[in-house]
Amino acid sequence: MRAALNTLATVAPDWLRSWVPSEWFDRYGRAVDEYRLPKGIAARQEYAETIGSDGMQLLIAVYAETASQWLRQVPVIEILRQTWVHQYYVENDQVRWRAATDLPPAGSRFDSPYDPDARYGNKRSTTWTGYKVHITETCDLDQVHLISNVETTHAHICDVTQTEPIHAALASKALLPSEHIVDAGYVDSNLLVTSHKKHGVEVVGPVRPNVSWQARISGSYDISQFAVNWKTKRVTCPQRKKSKSWTPTEDAWGNPVVYVKFSRTACRLCPVRTLCTRSKSEPRSLTLRPKAEHLALQFIRQQQQTEEWIERYNIRAGVEGTLSQGIRAFGLRQARYFGLPKVRLQHIMTAVAINVVRMVAWLRGVPCQDQNFTICHTSSSLKQE
Repeated sequence: MRAALNTLATVAPDWLRSWVPSEWFDRYGRAVDEYRLPKGIAARQEYAETIGSDGMQLLIAVYAETASQWLRQVPVIEILRQTWVHQYYVENDQVRWRAATDLPPAGSRFDSPYDPDARYGNKRSTTWTGYKVHITETCDLDQVHLISNVETTHAHICDVTQTEPIHAALASKALLPSEHIVDAGYVDSNLLVTSHKKHGVEVVGPVRPNVSWQARISGSYDISQFAVNWKTKRVTCPQRKKSKSWTPTEDAWGNPVVYVKFSRTACRLCPVRTLCTRSKSEPRSLTLRPKAEHLALQFIRQQQQTEEWIERYNIRAGVEGTLSQGIRAFGLRQARYFGLPKVRLQHIMTAVAINVVRMVAWLRGVPCQDQNFTICHTSSSLKQE
């Protein structure tokens, strides 16, 4: 709202001055900070709806027949209009503030009037508005460790969606590694298979554990204890009972899966039913990924419990040093420009600067630990506007 008023005060001062309410000068004359907001949920709700009503009044004035049509083409006015659609609704002629559960996805709404590309991001307990940077770094022993690729995305984009673009970018530069050590956020069962098949790259990273109650309770029958015969399309449970149905389908994200169900009679009469299902009447059912993905997932889940795998994966911890160097010494977390293309350019130039510093240190014989960075492959860093 304040951004729209400031812009209109510059491009159409006489038009704005002719009708703007006097109280708006106090309400929007200076930036609103958290500490200046009203105290309490009810007071903040009322304040937000007051702003919503003011914004609706401004939009009505802009789109009135008496107003110049070019006002509607001012970019910040279109941003205001879409933001009000996302944040408010009208009920009984009153402007109401939408609840958080009623908001559109983060990728669909504007979060900064000054940077339309900026998006709301959330990683564990940290939230920000802006972008995310994904860094790929070489980690060969006894070699200088250089950043080989940088990907910049909107803040709401999931890390796992960037693994394939990173591989494609590295392939275009003939820099594909034989193994790619990544954070858990960059791994799923499909990538374990397709990365090796398409690029010849072994993705090394922890997969999500089995979160079913059967996997958490010792002695219960989780999915790893069921034998799958992919040729006959039958699954055998630990009690040697065979499945009744095999139904190829898709999960909520459109990924191919197989829904397997056992006989109601066999499960009802099973002496260890409580180890398999908590349903009082329904039989046990399983959701399987395609064969290659299922086998890869089960294999990695077993491997990542071993000391050998843990030691192999420990090398990825070095990415934290790289991000720390980029943030503390090179201002990686603060964008100097607006818009995704310019922020991406800043990230690339930051990576170049880090590489120059590391190469100089390497040529001078300075050990890695004394350069304040360590070895890693891919991770993500917050990028705040």
